[in-house]
Amino acid sequence: MGNQVYFAKPMDNSIFNQNIPLNSQIQHLGGQHYQHIDRVELYKLKNEVTKFPTIFEKIIANSVSGEQEGQLFNFHNKAQSLIHPNLIKYYGFCIDPEITTNLIISKWYYQALYKTTKNICSYHFQYKSLIPEKDLWNFLHQILQGLQFLETKQQWHMQIQPDAIYLDQNTQIKLIPMGILRIMSGYTLVLNKQGLALLSPELIEQLKLKNINPVHDPSKSDIFSLGMTMLEFMTLKSSFDCYSFNSNPPQLNDQLIEERLQESIMNGYSDDLIKLTKNMLQRNMNYRVGIRDILNSKELNQNLQSQSNNFSPLKPTLNLSNLRQPNINQQEQKPLIQPSIPPPIGQSNNQQHQVQVQTFQPHLELNKIDNFQQSYSFREKSDEELLLREQQINRQLEQQLKQQQQMLQQQFQQQQKQQQIIEEQQRKLFSLQQQIKQIAVQLEQSQIEPNEILNSSNKQDNFNYQINLLPTPPITYASPIKHTLNDFTENIEIQNRVNQVLAQSRQAINRYQN
Repeated sequence: MGNQVYFAKPMDNSIFNQNIPLNSQIQHLGGQHYQHIDRVELYKLKNEVTKFPTIFEKIIANSVSGEQEGQLFNFHNKAQSLIHPNLIKYYGFCIDPEITTNLIISKWYYQALYKTTKNICSYHFQYKSLIPEKDLWNFLHQILQGLQFLETKQQWHMQIQPDAIYLDQNTQIKLIPMGILRIMSGYTLVLNKQGLALLSPELIEQLKLKNINPVHDPSKSDIFSLGMTMLEFMTLKSSFDCYSFNSNPPQLNDQLIEERLQESIMNGYSDDLIKLTKNMLQRNMNYRVGIRDILNSKELNQNLQSQSNNFSPLKPTLNLSNLRQPNINQQEQKPLIQPSIPPPIGQSNNQQHQVQVQTFQPHLELNKIDNFQQSYSFREKSDEELLLREQQINRQLEQQLKQQQQMLQQQFQQQQKQQQIIEEQQRKLFSLQQQIKQIAVQLEQSQIEPNEILNSSNKQDNFNYQINLLPTPPITYASPIKHTLNDFTENIEIQNRVNQVLAQSRQAINRYQN
């Protein structure tokens, strides 16, 4: 069992060769810690023309038992059934045969992903630009498609938030379902105080009761989390500001959510997008829209259709310097994205009523911004390099294809020449046969009865001069494709035999005339 890789056949059955040891197929490129999937080892296939990792390896340790082995195969069957364009690709798993302990060490292989939608928000936050609305519609549609597919499998994501929504190199949404790679839900992270999550109001109520297994509608909870995510996309402000998990009991700030919605309207986003976001953020889950409701909504379909017609309701590099408060000087304008800064202690009442002009202070520290800029530029360069490599490989494949086509064309021309030679020889043989038949007919017509001209003594001589034609082999016309060099030589031998027969015929005719 340990020497065999159990890969997902319906998806990428060619990424691993089960007849070759796994270590000889992949190259280790180090490890990295990710926020929601902990540490993973990074690999790439040795035959891949890239220096960047393309495979995640997640190592899981289980106790040695037949039940645990069966559970591993259940996880494998479950993972390979989740095949969707907006879900992370699962490649397979194996059990490490080199580790002999009391634990079963299994290694699980997934598609390597690096960028999240949180990186997109940070990028636009840094350069003071809004995310284009057409991108937001595209993100929303892809996320909903992934959630709908999970719902058909009776599974849910349970942690929809910007830093848990991944993107591949083609900027396509990739969700990571709960399982091997992502073990805990957002509610469990908050309950165990291991992280934050955009929880729905019903989960906040369950959090107050500290229920380990919360009672709620998982689909509607994912929709509320998606609404909070869209709110962060439109304002570029963290939606975690709307939660107070440290208070007793935890609460959700409805007033701040309403303020963020109004800010999204001021940022220039369409009424359709604001309306759908409001419907996703309904506190009562009975009035909250579902996944299919949004996918079938007129707002989503019309805006997706407008994207196909190259219609963009919001420019991607919108300069927001004059978007708000046009009467204030440029140096005193409020920035697009303002951190939540509490008023200083001891501030007078007169100062509270005055217009507070705050300078732009990004959420990220300078060193984090520099690190993000370097990582973002590094990923952009890596994407460009991958694209150039793919183009180079495609050109090489096209050249090889052209060479093969030329070789096939030359072989075809040679076969045509050989076919022409064979057909010419066949025509000559056919004409020779016709001549032989004509000669035989003439001989039969020119013969005279022996009783009238020849006496008994000449009968034996006349018998000696009679022409006994040798039987000629029948000529068959085979398919032009089956003619070979042997057939050509055989045709030449037949021609020699015909020439011999003609020579004997001429000699017999000369003797008879003499």
